[in-house]
Amino acid sequence: MPDRSARDDALVGIAVMNYPVPDLYCAGDVRQNYLKIADMVVGIKQGLPGLDLIVFPEYSTHGVADSQDDIGPPLTAPGEETAVFAAACRAAGVWGVFSTTGGCCRPDPGNAVVLIDDRGEVVHRHRHTLAGLTGGGPPADPPRAVDGPKGLRTTLAICDGAPHPPSGCQVCGAELVVRCQGSPDVPVDDQISAARAMAWMNLCYVATVNTVGSDGEHTWAGHSAIVGFDGTVLGRCGDEEYGLQYARLSPVAVRAARAARLRQEWALRGAISGLAGSTAGEHGRRGRRRPRQTVGTG
Repeated sequence: MPDRSARDDALVGIAVMNYPVPDLYCAGDVRQNYLKIADMVVGIKQGLPGLDLIVFPEYSTHGVADSQDDIGPPLTAPGEETAVFAAACRAAGVWGVFSTTGGCCRPDPGNAVVLIDDRGEVVHRHRHTLAGLTGGGPPADPPRAVDGPKGLRTTLAICDGAPHPPSGCQVCGAELVVRCQGSPDVPVDDQISAARAMAWMNLCYVATVNTVGSDGEHTWAGHSAIVGFDGTVLGRCGDEEYGLQYARLSPVAVRAARAARLRQEWALRGAISGLAGSTAGEHGRRGRRRPRQTVGTG
């Protein structure tokens, strides 16, 4: 949970949004959608002055590709939407995580998300391909942590991130895991439980963000959430479109908690090692037999 003793300027304000799955058919639709997202970044920052990072889910920029998207040309040029998002982050003075995923309507069919800083620079890009998941192409990018807003070590993940899920030691020291999800028909309780387990196991904050709505065949549940490093849910959307949750994260608190856990682990190891040593010595003493004394006769 946020360190209430920390100064406000040491806390990282983060917001997650239930963005509705956009239904896009042409380049004009896509452009109108990403311009709307850019306007929302600026507007939300005005309403939340303490906001440092805003996160949008997978498929929020280009929608979900279907088999019909194989026919036409890509709907956007490489970097077109990223340049608009970068300008919005620079204008608002805020960091952002955005989807550049769109399947066949993108020049690059791989699923990807980007982290853009408040100067409009792309500081991290995470990508995985369907070919990599099926073994027929390059694998996903391995997890990597970078310095995020106010120095909070941040890593990105998409859905399960296969074949490199950000679980266990694979968060690479990240203090915040941003998990952009666009998987349909996922049980809400499982989604939240997974985020809480990841946070508690790794002593890190987790922001899990999901699209919401239906395309007539599949349903996206929303319920984007922010989870504290102890597994406490700090904020959680429902299934409403454009639902927004905001929380403030403390880099100082998560680092102190990690240091405390490390001290506990080393103390426990020392106690176990000492106990094992004393037990072995006791067994050794018991195992040594005293020499028999011969009593002389005469």
